[in-house]
Amino acid sequence: MSLNDQIARGKEDLRRLVAIPSVSARGERLEECANTVRDLLTEAGFATEIHPGEIGPFVVGEIGNGPLTIMVYNHYDVQPEDPVPLWHSAPFELSERDGKWFGRGVADDKGEFASRLAGWRLFRERNPGALPFKLIWLVDGEEEIGSPSLEAFLKKRFAGERVDACWWEYGEIDSDGRPIILCGFKGVLGIELRCRTARADLHSSLGAVFDNPLWRLASAVASMRDSRGRILIPGFYDAVRAPTPEEEAIVQKPPFSFESLTAATGAQRALEGIDEETFFRALNFEPCLNVNGFGGGYGGEGAKTVLPADGFVKLDFRLVPDQNPREVTKLVRAHLDAQGFADIEIVVYDDIVKPVRSSPDHWFVQEAKPLLEAHFGKTAIVQPSSPASGTAHPFVEQLGAEIVGIGLTYHGAMLHSPNENIIPEQFGTMVSFSADLFEALSRRARG
Repeated sequence: MSLNDQIARGKEDLRRLVAIPSVSARGERLEECANTVRDLLTEAGFATEIHPGEIGPFVVGEIGNGPLTIMVYNHYDVQPEDPVPLWHSAPFELSERDGKWFGRGVADDKGEFASRLAGWRLFRERNPGALPFKLIWLVDGEEEIGSPSLEAFLKKRFAGERVDACWWEYGEIDSDGRPIILCGFKGVLGIELRCRTARADLHSSLGAVFDNPLWRLASAVASMRDSRGRILIPGFYDAVRAPTPEEEAIVQKPPFSFESLTAATGAQRALEGIDEETFFRALNFEPCLNVNGFGGGYGGEGAKTVLPADGFVKLDFRLVPDQNPREVTKLVRAHLDAQGFADIEIVVYDDIVKPVRSSPDHWFVQEAKPLLEAHFGKTAIVQPSSPASGTAHPFVEQLGAEIVGIGLTYHGAMLHSPNENIIPEQFGTMVSFSADLFEALSRRARG
């Protein structure tokens, strides 16, 4: 089959996968989608297995032997489709309009999987003999809910296995069509602070006597961060790994402007000290603290003079190597206690995802960069870290893998939102790139 034939087949694979609403948040049709993924890998020549997870199964495909072991990591679960009225077409149907393909998971992550698999088939047509390296394809069914089973699964299924490089599930294409190679991901800690000061809401006149839980929460949050975004929790920065000189050199030349980021997001107020010279370094290397939501008391129409009994604030920390989210939770607790907020409860929602960062000089990056440039016809951007997070640390800690993110998700893909989409030409380019990347890995394995 020609490249165009494989692109067409990859599109049909994608259509088949998008039609399965494999929403891990609801535990919906995950086994069905896992079986479909297994069938596709089996048809592509892999020895396949399905292993149960807490919510959704893991699919494993293996083929080849040799001096290199490469892992491709994808996931078949998707985000919920809500709010459905904002979709311009059925979320679980692959549709085409305005030069784009739409559907839930079309980018994240079924499109990434389908394009790589089509590239693999093209490569094998050109190279039908014995594969000179070991390739492990792992497809997760729980990524969109934080992959709660992943660490234990890797420890059990791949005990003693060493992986040279892991081609991560996610990669980017910028607004100018330039491919981005991501060498790392930030960690994340998601918590909620809760405060209760009375059995029930009180008349607001009693605010002359009794404390207000929302005021206490606001004061507690204000004590954690300054106007420059610097986190004021003692010990917070102690574990931060300094960027290497090579990484620092990369961020001195941002691939896009601060003005373009402002225009794309509509954000109107930067932190103090953030400008054209500093924004890209902060995105890559700086941890941050966000207030995700603040609630309690009366929020209805008009006024209600009430002293609330309780309140909450939801926070997330984006962390950098070598910060540990569980250690940061302890630091938050110690800080609150020291500031007089011992009564504020901490509820932990997400403390699994640790930060990772691979070397931009790693051979996998150096193999991929010229291939990307040849296929996209544009300079490839090597970015030390994504500002976002992913459960990549078990691959580093347990398998010794370098993590490299390369993919087809462009900046207008509407990930996790209605009208998720990809650009068909970029899907096709990723198919051809994938075939050539597998060829490059074969050459390297042969020496």
